[in-house]
Amino acid sequence: MKISVLDKKDFARIYGLLKRYEFNDYRTYRMLDKDSLYKYLLRQCIAPMRCRDGLLLIAEDNSQVIGLAGLFSLPWDTKHFGVNMARVDFLMAATGHPQVLDLKKSLLSFLIKLCRDKKIACLSCRIDTADICTVHALEENGFLLMDTIVTYVFNRRRHLIPKMKDIYKIRLFERTDLSALQDLASRAFSKDRFHLDPYIPVEKANSLFKEWVKDSCAKRSSHKVFIAQKSGEVAGFLTFELNKELERLSGYKIAGHGLSAVSPQAKGAYVSLVKAAIEEIASHYDCLEFDTQLNNYEVIKVWQRFGFDFIRAKHTFHKWVK
Repeated sequence: MKISVLDKKDFARIYGLLKRYEFNDYRTYRMLDKDSLYKYLLRQCIAPMRCRDGLLLIAEDNSQVIGLAGLFSLPWDTKHFGVNMARVDFLMAATGHPQVLDLKKSLLSFLIKLCRDKKIACLSCRIDTADICTVHALEENGFLLMDTIVTYVFNRRRHLIPKMKDIYKIRLFERTDLSALQDLASRAFSKDRFHLDPYIPVEKANSLFKEWVKDSCAKRSSHKVFIAQKSGEVAGFLTFELNKELERLSGYKIAGHGLSAVSPQAKGAYVSLVKAAIEEIASHYDCLEFDTQLNNYEVIKVWQRFGFDFIRAKHTFHKWVK
């Protein structure tokens, strides 16, 4: 078996492997056809090769590509945490290969060596919880589980918007809200992978969410930011963005990848925010995805009361390269 960095001109060599990949994030969406899903995966796979220090590794046997792993540089994370950070994407093996675990372990070992050479300090990898083989390969290469993200979805064609009294006024973000939102974001999170990684200082994990909400508010052409307010005070926020690449390829408007937080004293604010968000989706989009950690029980209960569908779960692993 030979492992090497894929040259851009040879990208067509991995088409067959991608077409048989079984853990596409949108595979449970019946409205999305296989061709759109394949094209979307293809675009995501190309992305590492477009960024600085990004690359794709291939494993081949008798000139046949049997495995693939991507390395995606993370300049935003690198700047924020002060150490070089990158993400492992698309750890794949050919369907039916007799030694899938060994193949994935070899790809990861090669990738980690490259990271040492590039002085990358921290690697992250988020994988489908059904991909048990990759879980084992990551563990055997020293990756540690940090969190598990579950995703629920509101589909305007399947779900009704419940009639309920809004306790909080919900409106769109205004520039004067930013300070209150950043203060709330810096105090609201503790269950995420950044706070649970013992090598990441707590103050850095807190300030990450402060910067995240700032970025969302600055990108109002692609992000929606809803504010919960009562008696003139900001009590919470909820953001989401449209997946423009998926819309371009499929014609469907699926939003998500958001952030939300409410003040501990603001009982009912999150429910009002969710209701406002799905009303927006019902008018202008097709679906809205909600993500959180598996152990964020109160938030998940809210989604279940709204009747949202569970569609995805993914483990997040970290490895500090020594």
